[in-house]
Formats: sequence, structure tokens, C-alpha cells
Amino acid sequence: MQNLYNKLPYVIMMIKGLDIFGQSITLNINRQKTYTTIFGGLSSILIIAILVAFFQSNIISFFNKTAVIFSTETQFDQSPDQIIMNIQNYMVAFSIEQKNFIGNPMFNITIEQRHYYRDKHGNQIKQINYLQLEPCTLDHFQFLLNQPESNFESEYYMLELDKWLCPQKDFQFSIQGTYTSSQFDFIRVIVNDCDDSKNGYINWKPTCAKQSEINEHLNKEGQFKLQIYQVNNVINPKAPEQYYQSYLDGEMYFTFVPKKLSRQANLFFRKYDFQNDDSLLPYQSINDKELIVRQSVDYRDLTEIGRDTDENYAIAYLRRSQFSEFINRRYIKIDELLSFLGGFLQIMITGFGIFIMYYNKLSLQIELSNKLYNFPEKQEKTKIKQNQVQQTLEGSMFNDSKLIVNSDQGIPKATLIFDKEECKFPKHILKLFEQSQRLTLSLKSLINHLSFKLIFNNDEAQLFQKAMDAVDQNLDIQEILYQLQEIAKLKALILKNQQITLFNFTPKPNLTLKDEEQIPNRLIIEQTFSEQDKQGTYKEDLINELYNAWLEIKSDKTQNICQYELNQRLNQGLGNEFQQIFSDYERACINQKIQKESQQTIQTQTLIQQTLN
Repeated sequence: MQNLYNKLPYVIMMIKGLDIFGQSITLNINRQKTYTTIFGGLSSILIIAILVAFFQSNIISFFNKTAVIFSTETQFDQSPDQIIMNIQNYMVAFSIEQKNFIGNPMFNITIEQRHYYRDKHGNQIKQINYLQLEPCTLDHFQFLLNQPESNFESEYYMLELDKWLCPQKDFQFSIQGTYTSSQFDFIRVIVNDCDDSKNGYINWKPTCAKQSEINEHLNKEGQFKLQIYQVNNVINPKAPEQYYQSYLDGEMYFTFVPKKLSRQANLFFRKYDFQNDDSLLPYQSINDKELIVRQSVDYRDLTEIGRDTDENYAIAYLRRSQFSEFINRRYIKIDELLSFLGGFLQIMITGFGIFIMYYNKLSLQIELSNKLYNFPEKQEKTKIKQNQVQQTLEGSMFNDSKLIVNSDQGIPKATLIFDKEECKFPKHILKLFEQSQRLTLSLKSLINHLSFKLIFNNDEAQLFQKAMDAVDQNLDIQEILYQLQEIAKLKALILKNQQITLFNFTPKPNLTLKDEEQIPNRLIIEQTFSEQDKQGTYKEDLINELYNAWLEIKSDKTQNICQYELNQRLNQGLGNEFQQIFSDYERACINQKIQKESQQTIQTQTLIQQTLN
């Protein structure tokens, strides 16, 4: 048990090592985890605008379900399956081109449903069923009337389909297999001599035309014509909603001359099996649909010389095609749309992002360079600026500032109080922080960097490159670790082992909800340069603290030799410009105090003299 307890830390470390959600550790800049620029932000807005403009139609079509993906597969079957044709999916109309075909036909049209099957010995057994015909009505074509935006009713009256013959409304055609199949179903349409004595015409009771009328028509036209109108479908699987359109196909007709010219035709029908996925989400919602289509290639025609023994003058066979079409349709899924948009966005980011990231990297290096290093201006510009600062400071010293001198244990402290409208002194101090030249990413510098120092390779470009190299070196992990080692060495040189021990056990800084006092530094002032005007008072406070610290160190009478030397080095590190301005301001304050004391003495003496008189 003790052994397991000892191994528990290793188990915990192993479990932590399997954490796939571990938080990566990165450095911050300007209190942000990423460095951003205005150019990068505008470029991002432009890329997003291009993306929205480019994919606006895709997004709209996605929500409107107009973007369809489909796949088509054509299958061949040696013995195709059964197709049932009824008033729900099919209708056919027949007519002989003549006057008054319904009331006074010259020929009969007979429909046979034939079923052939083979027994176990291979013998083919035939079954024939006769189907009834009746004059066509609008109710026979409900399949077309129910189509969206249908105008079939006007077409029906225009073509005078009420003078044609249709199967009964409850008809059912069965077609399947081929002649060599064990099950072979087909429809046989026959044109033969008219015989009104037959009992097979229950709904159609014609009176046959006389032979003289037949001969007269033949002498005039030279032939007879069997016309067939049938419902067909045109397929458009890419259409979002109405992916099929039913229409009345009137291109089928056969000419014949009794006992001289006979016609036979085979009409093949294909089954279209649709699987429609109506869901926009990653899961499937299948809606099946089956259609019957006769393509223009599914037609075989045979013309023969007639014989005196002919009884059938034209025959049309409605058969099952050996080809079937299977179509899978679906709308673009939400994950596919997002993947498509994300892929295009990634391409744009990769294409434009190379330059943008390169620009942001240079901007980051420049900002770090300006915060870490000074870049002296040209000598002439520096002298002009210093003279301007000195003249302005001397001219406005007494008019724009107020001084309060306090004494604490013999150490004078000066507190500067400025009118908000006449705040001159802090502005001139802040100008000292801006005296050094700041690197900027100019167009010449960018071109020089992109051209591998071949174009505009002047002093400014060389200084720019030197700053980049210095920042890269300071950001190097080896350089950072080396500087940390130097600090540890310095601590070891200055402190004894006992002092280092005490130093290592000093408490951590307290972090509370109260505002902690923050020691001012140059970085804080430089960070406030880009802030709004509301930071002006904060800048003045920082300058006041800087001046008070300089005055207190300079006026400290209790400092020993070591502290004195250290303070002198601090003053030298502050710079001659700061020391000169602070010294001039100190003398001005002293002179102002002396003048006030002199005025008060004169006023007192005058008051005493007036009292004595």
C-alpha cells in the first residue's frame, strides 16, 4: 500500500500529460495576448467583406434550399423488375386520324395486358387480358392537372382530347422482364378492322364507318395514322424543388395502309428512383420518389409490307427497359457550407495573410525597438529642439507654475501645482522623452526589407535593420536565460548567503481590491503618449513624482559616501537635459520665494511706518 502511495505523484503526472486541453503559455504585449495593427484590422474587415459578398448567394441559397448536390447511377438488369403504371403516374390516349373517331371509327383499337411466364420445364405460358377503353375526360389527366403552374386544361381543349380514347380510370399496366425472362409482362396495342358487334367495348359503343368512307379517306390521304399521346416526364435533378416536369408527349404516331403497309413499334419505359435528402443538418431525412420516363432513345420501329392475310395493321408494345436510373439528391449540409466557407477563408488568409503577418511582425519589432532603445536624431535637429525647449521654459517659468515648499525633518519638498489651461512645464519635460528619433515603418523601409536590402539601402534602412536584429536577439530564449543568470550572479556578489536566504523568503506582493501605489517609470510615460486627453493629469502627476524624487535625493543631508556616489550615478543616468531643466526650475522657485519674502518684508515695514505716523 505504501508502494502505491509513493507512485501516486507519477500517476498524477502521467494523467496530466494526457490532457489534450492544456493551455499554452505565451507572453503579452500592451496587455494583450496578440499584437494587432490598424492595417491588420482593416485588412481583416476587407477579407470578411469580400467573403460575405462572394458567398452571399451561397448562404441565401443554403437557407432557401436551392443548392442541390446529386449523383446519378445507371444500372442494367438482364431481367428488370416490375413497373406498375396507373392513373397516379401515367396516362395514354389513342386516336385514328379521321373525322368523328369516337362515334364512327374506321378501325378498332385494342389493348392487351400480356403475361408470359416459364414453368420448371422451360415452357412459356401466355396469359392475355383485354383492357377497356373509353372517351377521354379531364379526370383521366389528374396527374398533369396537379403539376405546379399547370396549364393542361387549356391544352386539353385545344387538342380536343375528348375525341380520343383512354384506358379506364382504374386501369393498371404491368411491365417487367424481357422475352427470355421467367416473368415477362408487357402491353400490346393493336389496330385492326372495326367490328361493333364485339362485346368488349363496355364504355365505348361505336358504330363502325362504312367501307365506302374508308376507301374515300384512303384515296384522299393515301394512308391512315395511329396517334398516341402519353404522359412523360423530363428530369432535372439539379432543380431545388420541381426536379421533374410531367408533360403530354405527342410525338408518337404510326402510318399504315391495310394489307399493304403495316407498322410495329416497341416503346421502352425506364424507372427513375429518387432518394431525396431534405435535411440541412448532418443527419439524413430520406424521401423516396419513383417516376416512369420514356427517353427518345427507348424506341424501336419496324415497317413491313402488308399481306392479304393481315388482321392487325399497326401494333405498339409498351415494355420495360433494361436500364434503370438511381438518383440521390440532397441539399448542401451546414457542415459542408461551413467547411467550404472556412476553406475559402483559409485560402484568402494564406494568400493575403503572408504580407499582413509580415507587416505586423515588422510593426511589432519597431514598437519594441522604440520602447527599448533611443535613436538619436541628426545633430542639427537636436540642437534646434533643445534651444526651443530651453527658451520656452525660461519664458513661461514664472507665469504658468505655482510652487508649494514643505519641510519634513529639515528636508524640503516641492510640490508643483499647475493650472489646467497653463500646463507648460510637464509638456516640456515630456518633450524630452520624445527628443529621440522614433523608428517608423515607412514605405521605403518596407520596400528595402522586401527587396532584401537591394532598394533604398540608406542609413535609415541600416538603422532599421540594426534595430530589428537587436530586438530579435533580446527576444531569444538564450539571451533571456543568460540575463537571468547574470542577475543571480549579481545577487551572489552583493549579498552573503544568510542575506540571500532572507531575501528569498521575503513575502510576495499583496494584491487587493484597493489601488496600489505604483512607482513611476519611463515605460508608463511612453505608454500614455497614445492615450486620450483624459490622461493629461496622470502625466503631470508622474512628472511631479519624478521632480520630487530628484529634489529629495539632491537635498538629502543624511546620505553616506556610498549613497552619495550611488545618487550621483543615478543623476548622471537620468541625463544632462533633465538635470539642467530641474536645476533651472529649482533656482527659479528659490528666486520666486526670495522675491515673495522681500515683498512681504517691504509690506510689513510700510504698514509699521504708517502705524507710527
